[in-house]
Amino acid sequence: MQRLTFGSITVDAVIDGELGAPLASMLPTADLVRFAAIGGVDSATGVATLPLTTFVIRSAGKLALVDTGIGPDLGSLGGAGFSGAVGHLPGALRGAGIAPGDVDFVVFTHLHADHIGWNVTIDGDGAKVTFPNARYIVHRPEWAFWSGTKSKDISRLMRPVEASGQLDVVDDGFEPLPGVTLLSTPGHTAGHVSVLVAGGGAGGVITGDAAHHPGELEEPTIAAVFDADPALAVASRIALVKRIEADGLTVMGGHFPAPSTGQVVRVEARRTWRWLGA
Repeated sequence: MQRLTFGSITVDAVIDGELGAPLASMLPTADLVRFAAIGGVDSATGVATLPLTTFVIRSAGKLALVDTGIGPDLGSLGGAGFSGAVGHLPGALRGAGIAPGDVDFVVFTHLHADHIGWNVTIDGDGAKVTFPNARYIVHRPEWAFWSGTKSKDISRLMRPVEASGQLDVVDDGFEPLPGVTLLSTPGHTAGHVSVLVAGGGAGGVITGDAAHHPGELEEPTIAAVFDADPALAVASRIALVKRIEADGLTVMGGHFPAPSTGQVVRVEARRTWRWLGA
């Protein structure tokens, strides 16, 4: 488990598994050679490996989990051309000494299936909310969109949370924990957010799917096939990269290859991704 520290706040990366798919099927205009040089893409086959990273944030004696992975199987993504070994989050949390009841907040960057998969656990009694003591935090525009759809993933993975009374719909800038703030970065979905962490004079951002690969931070005008509003997603990513540079933020990517964290630096006036510790 990789740990970052921002003053008294800690952030641990916890992996639910990984997905694999051709880079061209997700980011058609991406430069294969450049992305492969950064990491996470096989230059021979063009297949990108996308870890399913969730983040455990501890602040002021409370614990927040950012996103819940894809769940015990590929679900709807299995029919969308993705493959991979998944379902590791419960064991990874146990290995870190975290019980389901220890989680105080579950914060969603957005409500795609690979970010809400462990919201519920299925057993002989049916679906039950996995984190019984947590408030589940969703950005208001995100819930306004998805709650009005007939999505099977929402029905299966969000409706039980809603029925439990644990769902909180919040606005941009909401702070689930001291030093932790939601930042609206729409486009990938209607109400997508990234998560800012600040403490001890240092700062970081959990991107969610505002960027799927560090190459999109080097070239933020690259659009992803799965962006609901590609133009808005590009605008949000450009604004996010500017903030990353201006504030010197450490970047934590939900699908970035290991070690999943790094910084955007300027090399001869060109944006360049640098892995943390490199």
